[in-house]
Amino acid sequence: MSDQFEAAMAAGERLFHTVEYGDLAELREIFTDGAMVWHNTDEKLVDVETTIANLEKIRAGASVFHYTEIKREPTPSGFVQQHTLLIEMPDGRHMRDLACCICRVENGRIAHMDAYHDSAVVNGMAHRSEAG
Repeated sequence: MSDQFEAAMAAGERLFHTVEYGDLAELREIFTDGAMVWHNTDEKLVDVETTIANLEKIRAGASVFHYTEIKREPTPSGFVQQHTLLIEMPDGRHMRDLACCICRVENGRIAHMDAYHDSAVVNGMAHRSEAG
């Protein structure tokens, strides 16, 4: 595997480990300056600060937030990852988000992400229920 592919795979590992277990402020270092994240569920691009705020709301509202069935492969410009995100809420709701993320990596940092989520699951998450 080339250094470029190794750097992309390492960026993916760092990203999803940080989202699941880490200090979400570290995402500012994992993404490049000006990086954007697109979601199929609303077809909008959001910046890293918005991504951090949304993830903080989701994790704060969940008693379980765990990635499983992770499949990550390098691409010519970064990596693609398929995974299942398991979320359990204190009120007993369980969510199972089958997702795919396509990331462009530059110099070991994520410059852009296209995130495809199960819209039925995403609409039940804390950050969406408050937005109306």
